[in-house]
Amino acid sequence: MAIEKMRLANIVGNLPDLDETLLRCIESEVFSPEMSVNTLDKSSGFTALTGENRYAAPLKQLYDLAEDVHATLTPVEVPKDFTCDRAVEEVGRICSSTESLAAEQRQLKDQISQHEQALVQLKHLTSLNANFDDLFSMSYVKVRFGRLPADSYPKLAFYDNKTFFFFAFDHDDEYYWGVYFVPVTKVTVIDDLFKSLYFERTRLPDYVHGTPESSLKSLTEMLDGEKKRMTEVSDELSRVRETEGKMLNQSFTVLKAFSDTFALRKYVAVVNNRFYLEGFVPVSEEKHFAESFNDLDTVSCVMKPDDANPSLTPPTKLKNGRFSRPFQMFVEMYGTPGYHDFDPTFLVSITYTLMFGIMFGDLGQGFVLGLLGIILAAKTKWKDFGKIMTRLGVSSMVFGFAYGSVFGLEHVLDPFWKMLGFESKPIEVFDPGTTNKLLLAAIAIGVCCIVIAMGINVYLGFKYKNYEKAIFSQNGIAGMLVYVGVVIAVALLMMFKINVLSPWFILFVVVIPLLCIFFKEPLGKFVARHKDIRPEDGMGAYITENIFEMIEYLLSYLSNTMSFLRVGGFILSHAGMMAVVMALAEMFSGVGNVFVLIFGNIFVMCLEGLIVGIQVLRLEFYEIFSRFYSGDGKPYKPAAISYETDRLN
Repeated sequence: MAIEKMRLANIVGNLPDLDETLLRCIESEVFSPEMSVNTLDKSSGFTALTGENRYAAPLKQLYDLAEDVHATLTPVEVPKDFTCDRAVEEVGRICSSTESLAAEQRQLKDQISQHEQALVQLKHLTSLNANFDDLFSMSYVKVRFGRLPADSYPKLAFYDNKTFFFFAFDHDDEYYWGVYFVPVTKVTVIDDLFKSLYFERTRLPDYVHGTPESSLKSLTEMLDGEKKRMTEVSDELSRVRETEGKMLNQSFTVLKAFSDTFALRKYVAVVNNRFYLEGFVPVSEEKHFAESFNDLDTVSCVMKPDDANPSLTPPTKLKNGRFSRPFQMFVEMYGTPGYHDFDPTFLVSITYTLMFGIMFGDLGQGFVLGLLGIILAAKTKWKDFGKIMTRLGVSSMVFGFAYGSVFGLEHVLDPFWKMLGFESKPIEVFDPGTTNKLLLAAIAIGVCCIVIAMGINVYLGFKYKNYEKAIFSQNGIAGMLVYVGVVIAVALLMMFKINVLSPWFILFVVVIPLLCIFFKEPLGKFVARHKDIRPEDGMGAYITENIFEMIEYLLSYLSNTMSFLRVGGFILSHAGMMAVVMALAEMFSGVGNVFVLIFGNIFVMCLEGLIVGIQVLRLEFYEIFSRFYSGDGKPYKPAAISYETDRLN
């Protein structure tokens, strides 16, 4: 529920120790580098370190080699004496032994692809009783092979006066395969004509000779021979993969580490024979990180406060408990909190879990949702999402228990509640008298969420001495006073018939706070003791603009509160959809009844579960976050070696 404190690491040393320094920075996986040259005084003489990554070429060569031998590169344990130079040497050695095979494999691959395409073309030409050599040797007539869309073929009748002849020798529902003959003098015009009819020309390879049948036979024999040789070459390369696989992975581990380390050089500033590097490290890791350079004689690492360099903004590393941590993904979807801001993850974890359970209350469906969450959490890719589903499933089970709903069966738990001494289950969703209570409860939840959001905004305003934000804004003390006062007044009037809307109440709870909101800018400047409290755009423009803003604020208080009616609405919606499923199931018997119940539950879980999840997230973002949260922080991304095997750009 907090943002982890950072320390600014200043690292200075001699250039010969730079590579080792960078390697230790990246291996620590806690160092978030900053552009050092941008933070130093220009008169200091420091310049940005430049240079070409000398590990990029051998790494690319290794990627090509792995592709040729169909090897999957993975990081492995590497002996201490396995240097980068040796990795380059081993990659070169293996490449030289496979170079000719790899080149032959690529050539065969291209040839097989071309010949297979030619084979498909020739199969449509077998009915043509002609010699290709004779056709292509004509001096005054050009020949064009290809296919014409079936709907274009009848259109050729409109061009009887044109100097061409089209002969179709094969067709199906989509295309006519054929050839057209055209005089050399008219070839450009006729080619354009056939293009307009979407004619797809087939260009026969130079190695096609004789009749279509003889060409087809000879090409088939050629293709069979190429495929046989391709198998032989692939087998030889596979043997290379089996014998050299360990060496390839060791070389990959070393080269990737040095290549990624070299990429950190862009953050380094140098002068003479000295380098300077700075970045942020979490407080919990500062001691271990600083001590990692103790054995380097020329390297000094000094840990400073996070605000030691005013030009740098510390990155944000969220620090939450076990329950809340998975919900960080929702917070980061909106934006990363600023380093000095409030982390809303804990608030999201509670409110999201609560509202989802209320809206999707079903003991059986909640159990399935939680079980799916446990399964997904076992897979690293969906780990956080699975943990969220598990929590939502438990919440759905709790409220489903209160609703007495198990897979849409609304009365299956009635005996249990009677056994406990209750006349009926606590919440009867289909009871008309319960509907209003559910909707009022939904509004009450919304009011609590909005007030909490306002309270956080007030806290942040005072924390950073932004009195306009804390006191006079629509989400500050003035706005909270208006909102809470009106809500209490309405609640007392509706529930207890107590009217507190006296002139004095309206004056102090409504009018004066609204005037404070209206004049929040000059009032904020006055409290902050600014010399000039006048609005920046002039009083006339300020008043005109704020009239419309006040109307927007008042409408937003109402609309934001009413938005939470969807919490109660989805309770009724869920119960209604399951009632439809039950009604459909009653129309069948035996296997049909079970089939409708199973697939009906699956349908409701998938459809409404998704809708409810989105709607709750909308409430979080628009009704809660919008009151205090900006999400404009810089995420904490420490330098680390990435062993992804994507090709280098």
